[in-house]
Amino acid sequence: MNDSILARIILEGLVHNLNNDLNLILGYAQRLNKSHPEFKETNIIYDAGIKVDDTLKGLVRHLESKSFAFEQDVCLDDWLDQELEYLQNNLLIKHKIVFTRQDQVKGQILRISPLYLALWLESKLLRLSSYDDSLRIQTGVSEHDKQPCLYLKMDLELEPKQIESLCQSPRCELLPEGAFPFKSIWESESKAIIGISL
Repeated sequence: MNDSILARIILEGLVHNLNNDLNLILGYAQRLNKSHPEFKETNIIYDAGIKVDDTLKGLVRHLESKSFAFEQDVCLDDWLDQELEYLQNNLLIKHKIVFTRQDQVKGQILRISPLYLALWLESKLLRLSSYDDSLRIQTGVSEHDKQPCLYLKMDLELEPKQIESLCQSPRCELLPEGAFPFKSIWESESKAIIGISL
């Protein structure tokens, strides 16, 4: 978990530094557009800068929502939307996994830390991406024993050791060993891993 928190601190610093340079680019693109309106490329540069700015703002919002381990009421649908959008910027996952979203239930509220949810999901995805270079994963919100849960359904045939490894709880130094509040269950029939709150 220390590595995860450290990575977020580094990312937040990186976003701050990128914003400084981005503001210079946007400012000079505006000045150039006013002084030389015939240069159509300045609009392209400015529009691309605005898109980068929107992406950075979304990344910062996402990082802020995951920067603490306090429990709160989390709407799993909304959280998963934000998490999948965030993962599109994770190079270790972005180029290896294609997601299909299929919620089996809607509006499920879970009392948990968004940080723990992210740690659970991202650790599973990183593990899966190490098994194969190109994966298709169906994910969404579901129910297990009448409790809200997340699921990941793979198009990959896993070996028993891989399944066992996938079902292990992520390491979290903020919690005593074995106290991670989100449990992994393998459903062999559907080839899916379920994440459910304890």
